[in-house]
Amino acid sequence: MLIRVMYEDGSFDMVRNDMLDILVANLKVKKIRRASGWVDVENDETRRSLGRPWEGPERRAPWPGAPDGQ
Repeated sequence: MLIRVMYEDGSFDMVRNDMLDILVANLKVKKIRRASGWVDVENDETRRSLGRPWEGPERRAPWPGAPDGQ
């Protein structure tokens, strides 16, 4: 699955969901496009900002190299 992103420099791209996790973790992405619209990863609610485990359905790809796809 490809996800539209806006990088910190304002450029846009389509990335795989496993790459998105890496880009967000390394602060390379400013916004991601959800079905509901653009999400600012620093200011809008994301899984990372919840401060508790995500309780919804898992839609992300397994972290690369993780044992058992976890």
